[in-house]
Amino acid sequence: MNKRKWLWIGGMLPVILGLVGLIIYFAFPQLLLGMVRMGYERNARVTAKKVIVDGYPISYYEGGKADAPKLILIHGFGDSKISFLQTAKWLTKTYRVLIPEVPGFGTSPHDTKRSYDIASQVTIFHKMFGKLGYKKFALGGNSMGGHIAAAYTLRHPKEVSKLILLNAAGVKAPQTGIPYAPGRHPMKSQKDFLTFLKKCFYKLPSIPGPVLSFLTKQAIKNAKWNQKIGDDIRKGRDYLLNAKVANITTPTLILWGDHDRIVAPAIGKVYHAQIKDSKWIMMKKCGHLPQNEYPHKTAKHILSFLKK
Repeated sequence: MNKRKWLWIGGMLPVILGLVGLIIYFAFPQLLLGMVRMGYERNARVTAKKVIVDGYPISYYEGGKADAPKLILIHGFGDSKISFLQTAKWLTKTYRVLIPEVPGFGTSPHDTKRSYDIASQVTIFHKMFGKLGYKKFALGGNSMGGHIAAAYTLRHPKEVSKLILLNAAGVKAPQTGIPYAPGRHPMKSQKDFLTFLKKCFYKLPSIPGPVLSFLTKQAIKNAKWNQKIGDDIRKGRDYLLNAKVANITTPTLILWGDHDRIVAPAIGKVYHAQIKDSKWIMMKKCGHLPQNEYPHKTAKHILSFLKK
């Protein structure tokens, strides 16, 4: 191949790559999201795995030294195991970190014969953790994940060395509404989806248009299913823990965003008032997802608490 052809290829290569990037950006936003996810996985040094519990497949991330102290983090309602990936970047250096996908969410099957109430999630996680060899561990969760973590600690207190509640659901405060209340207006449009996202963040991150469209379609597709899970939680056991949380004697960190419009800080104050000697931290200019808005700061708070 002569020099002129090499120069032509060299000059066209950036154009070709740019066109490929545009095609992915506009036509296949899920591939773009996949690449971002893989970057987070690589930075967090975790591996995606799967385990079968009672015939039900549960996917999860795991990373860190096998003989390190164990830390389990559970995501919230409508979220997935990806939620804690950014924060895990700093946690896997010291801990063996397990991030399970809550049955019913993420990539897990939509089994209409199952109940997805909190007590049922505790039961299946207890079997999962035992199967993976997690006998003693620190346990944390965000939103519904915090609710599950608190309920788990109440049922299996000897297994949980420390409890971490990040904007956790599970109790009711006098001035708050019904937890997991059914949506008044089913999600039908991108406007509806953006309205919901703005409630989750203090400052909504910039989302590329094609990615936003893809996420909106996914949210609309899952809206009816999420209503089913919400119904299961409201009708199931451990829906409200107000009468039980005072029985938690496990050292507990309660971490909250001061601008949470999904699970109000008043809920966190109920936990703090009922759990003896719990540590309360209010994060400024933060919404419902501290692990996403401030992953490093959230990790620092968790590490500081666990080391003490």
